[in-house]
Amino acid sequence: MRPLPAKIFGESRLTQPLNQNVVNGLIIFLSICAILYFGQQILIPIVLAILLSFLLSPLVRMLQKARVPKTPAIIGIVLIAFSLLFGVAAVVATTLTNLAGDLPHYESNLRDKARSLKFATSGGDTIEKAANVLQDLQTELQKPDAAAGTAPISVKAIPVEVRQSNFGPLDPVISVVSVLIHPMTQLGIVILMVVLILFNKEDLRNRVIRLLGTGDLNRTTLTLDEAGLRLSKLFTAQIVVNASTGAFIAIALAIIGIPGAILWGVLTAILRFVPYVGTLMSSVFPVIIAIAIGDGWTLAFITAGTVLAVELLVGQILEPIFFGKMTGLSPVAIVASAAFWAALWGPIGLILATPMTIALLVMGRNIESLAFFEVLLGSEDVLTPDHAFYQRMLAADPIEAAELADDFVKEDRIEDYLNTVAIPGLLLADNDQRRGVLSNERQTAIAFTFSELLDEIVGDHGMKDDEAPSVLLVSAPGALNFAATLAFSALLKIKNIPHKMMAQDAISPGKTADDEPSGVQFVCLCFLTSPTDAKLKYLLRRVTALAKDAKTLSIAWAIAPDHGAVQSPANALSILPKLQVEKTVTADALGDAPVLPLSVA
Repeated sequence: MRPLPAKIFGESRLTQPLNQNVVNGLIIFLSICAILYFGQQILIPIVLAILLSFLLSPLVRMLQKARVPKTPAIIGIVLIAFSLLFGVAAVVATTLTNLAGDLPHYESNLRDKARSLKFATSGGDTIEKAANVLQDLQTELQKPDAAAGTAPISVKAIPVEVRQSNFGPLDPVISVVSVLIHPMTQLGIVILMVVLILFNKEDLRNRVIRLLGTGDLNRTTLTLDEAGLRLSKLFTAQIVVNASTGAFIAIALAIIGIPGAILWGVLTAILRFVPYVGTLMSSVFPVIIAIAIGDGWTLAFITAGTVLAVELLVGQILEPIFFGKMTGLSPVAIVASAAFWAALWGPIGLILATPMTIALLVMGRNIESLAFFEVLLGSEDVLTPDHAFYQRMLAADPIEAAELADDFVKEDRIEDYLNTVAIPGLLLADNDQRRGVLSNERQTAIAFTFSELLDEIVGDHGMKDDEAPSVLLVSAPGALNFAATLAFSALLKIKNIPHKMMAQDAISPGKTADDEPSGVQFVCLCFLTSPTDAKLKYLLRRVTALAKDAKTLSIAWAIAPDHGAVQSPANALSILPKLQVEKTVTADALGDAPVLPLSVA
């Protein structure tokens, strides 16, 4: 167990007033958002080039290991990559053109399907009547006002001048060029930047290191290596999985007989970069085409079922195998980042959302001032088990607390759970109680919730109804001491030591015992933390009256170094079994559990 004071992850923000740092942070965040939004024409090509360089860099490195010079390796990889991109774009454009030419043939079928769908719903007539009413109302509003008089209105003719285009026969070509010049320019900038980044990768890396500072080269190198490795692996895995998914859907749709199967496969591969909803978005178009060409609804259902089956196969089997915990992002962070980047950069932001968020996560893990990114975006647990236990006790949620203890229960390590999770969590509560921020009512609620948790994970572990209790457990006053007594009772159940536990207020001032328990050989006075000498002497006098012939042990989970009169639970267990040899394990089997040093906050 960890000694107190326990590790605290920063002071509570709830008790701190709004200061200038918060205002400055908000201003900086809004300024960055404004720069990203208004500078997207400049930033998007740069970000795309950087991400593509992460993807192509391993391929260049492979060629260099194969004794290919750097310049031919880079030029060859870039030419192959963008040739494939242009080839896919040409195939998609051709397929889209052919599909657009065939759409008029499906118009009548679509009208029939829409009409049948309308009458199949109960609200078909109502919707039609409502549409007619709105149309009549619009016609009425557009009529001229009769009260305005019948005076003729003079309308001045507007001269129209028809000018011949200066380009003559080249006018259609110029129109196409004017539409394509901007995206082609952006693409050219991306290609040029990818080549330059690949050629000057080492120099750019050194400049980034110099900007970040050379005082901690180890951390800087780890940051750059982690970012490059994560992004490279992510893009490679995504391209392999998405391309395979798109190819499979294209083949499946072609077998089914859906026109433009290659187009829908490529669209699926591209939109799968959008987390969670990409495949759903891409499936809308082939389903509509299936409705248009099919005689009934069967083809549409087959198409939707095929896409759904492929997505379940890829999402539940292939992606966990390829990705695993590669991204390190939580699902909520992935969805939130997709919404954020889509709002800033539109559709391209959906594709760039995950790699951009991974870059923020890596910075948060390695730059202390940006550590909040790891807390907000990461998938790993941000609370230690003892903090999570204490938080669940405060929330009075024994069910989730039992779920957190499930691994310990399955591996039969309940004793480890008590030593490493439950008791440190109760010590956090004791720390809050000493600081005066935990009321008596909350302490009682914690003890009650802890009792329910132990009933769930321990129950009547190994105990028999016919065994006479030889040990009597008495809690020191206080709800947290009672929770510590419950923990020691669970420990005795695990060790099969018969015992009985007195009520929480058994030795409270003014409280007298009804009858002296029979057959009790040991009375254990239990504390969470070791008490003062005066308090211990007073409580021992009251405990002695419960069982005059029994030996009294004072037990605390956290013991001050100079408090030899109090036993740790491990030492107490080595004493109690001496009179129960046939039912217990030996002290050697128990081991020596560490004694918590006590530190009063």
